[in-house]
Amino acid sequence: MNRLLRSLAPLVLCSLAAIGLTANALNTSAAAQAPPAELEVMLAIDASGSMRVAMDATKAAANEFVATMPAQVPIGLVAFGDVVTVLTPPTTDRAALASLINGITPLGDTALYDAVVAATQQFSATAEHKVLVLLSDGKDEGSLGTLQDAVTAVQGVTVEAISLTTSSTDINSLTALGTVTPANDAAAVLAAYTRVAGLLAAQVTPTTIANTAAPTTPEASTSVPSTDVAATTAAPVTTAATEAVPSSSGELSRTPLLLGGVGVFVGLLSLGLLLFPRTRVSRARLGIEKPRSVSAFGQRTISAVDDALERRGQRADFATTLSIAGISMQPGEFIGAVGIVALVGGLVGFALGGAMIALLTALLICLAVSFYVRRAKAKRQAAFADQLPDVLRLVTTSLRSGFGLTQALDTVAEEAEEPARSEFAHVLVEARLGRDLSEAMRALATRVESRDLSWVVGAIDINRETGGNLSEVLNTVGATIRERQRMARQAATLTAEGRLSARILTALPLLMALWQWRSNPEAFELLTHGGGLVALIIAGILVVVGTFWTHRIVNSLDL
Repeated sequence: MNRLLRSLAPLVLCSLAAIGLTANALNTSAAAQAPPAELEVMLAIDASGSMRVAMDATKAAANEFVATMPAQVPIGLVAFGDVVTVLTPPTTDRAALASLINGITPLGDTALYDAVVAATQQFSATAEHKVLVLLSDGKDEGSLGTLQDAVTAVQGVTVEAISLTTSSTDINSLTALGTVTPANDAAAVLAAYTRVAGLLAAQVTPTTIANTAAPTTPEASTSVPSTDVAATTAAPVTTAATEAVPSSSGELSRTPLLLGGVGVFVGLLSLGLLLFPRTRVSRARLGIEKPRSVSAFGQRTISAVDDALERRGQRADFATTLSIAGISMQPGEFIGAVGIVALVGGLVGFALGGAMIALLTALLICLAVSFYVRRAKAKRQAAFADQLPDVLRLVTTSLRSGFGLTQALDTVAEEAEEPARSEFAHVLVEARLGRDLSEAMRALATRVESRDLSWVVGAIDINRETGGNLSEVLNTVGATIRERQRMARQAATLTAEGRLSARILTALPLLMALWQWRSNPEAFELLTHGGGLVALIIAGILVVVGTFWTHRIVNSLDL
């Protein structure tokens, strides 16, 4: 492990050095670019609930717009839903802009007019050309101001509106504010942003761009039109002019990726320390090397988890659960390993999708492990119950051959199938260590939650007290258990249709909701706010109640 850490140290140091150099380069580049006073841009993005489906594509298009603009042009950001949020006034910090754009969360209605008024108030007094780039998919809902207030506010401001076409789009209001570019899908939104960015980039003089970009060709310098924004909106922009604009698409926020990468490294290192491989016992016995189990870090973690479980009185029960499930780990080791795996998965989710995805990923990992343990335990218990009649037949045959009960159980431990073989072997080990055989078998019945085995132990205890032919008693008990299992299988066959119907009726609403969300997202958005959200919550409650009800009906026969 020390060799591993020594080999990883140069990589970590090199990575940190590269990150530091990159940050210094970005800061130096930003300081060298003097923002021109003649042009400022405000970017207003609709963050209402109806934009939830298209928000990812909208963020990508807005980031591309910011990256395409010359680095010295100040750009501000406003997001509006129920309320208008001024995320930043015009600034040249592209990394901060990208981080703010990526953090926009859609929610509520569309306060369009208030957003226009708030955005125009962010321009500085020294800006000669003020441009408002507005993206919205619907008409105004919830603004305190009116359309006339918005029209008055944009006097002297060039408005480039991008209208994402939906059933609630109000093209007339956007037209009253300025030039409107309709967009039917995410690709059209990106194209509209690119067109507007090209037009605005042409407003920066070639002498201003020369400080931050490669030398322009004669074709690029002759293709730049006048600095009048209104006249420029109708003039085409040549490819050469746009190619002279420096791109800052690589200046996206690296914080989530950096934290996720560091977290994954720390999580994997912790997992390696916790599950450090054991040395071979044979070498330790020979005295060549001292035996090692887990590392000191792993021992402290396992001890802390075991102490916490012991204080809650859950360690013994959880150890029994792991044993019945066939998991050969101690409670502290198991919980520590699952916790670190959930931590690593959560950090990966944070790097890919943010805090919410991280929480969901960690929760899903814990739920999946819990489901696996419960299923493995139930599966082994069911297998033991199915094997019990055959075990009793084998014990009866051994008793009739002249063996005692202990020798008969020893035969079961050698010839039976799993899990009966290992469980009865455990009973024999306890008996040989001094525990009463009946107590050991009763503990087995409790451990595997077998009512049938409890009856068998009761029959053995009665036979010990009253005497008689134990083989005949066990043969009768085995026949009774076998008949009960036959009746249980028959009941399961008769209720199979009901159980299948219950599963279908439970899954059908969820599948229909998923299908509606993918095929008709605009209609599904009605269920995410207002009365639709209330109806969705009521429907979820009814599904849970119906699932519980049908489960009780089809499982009411207790054999």
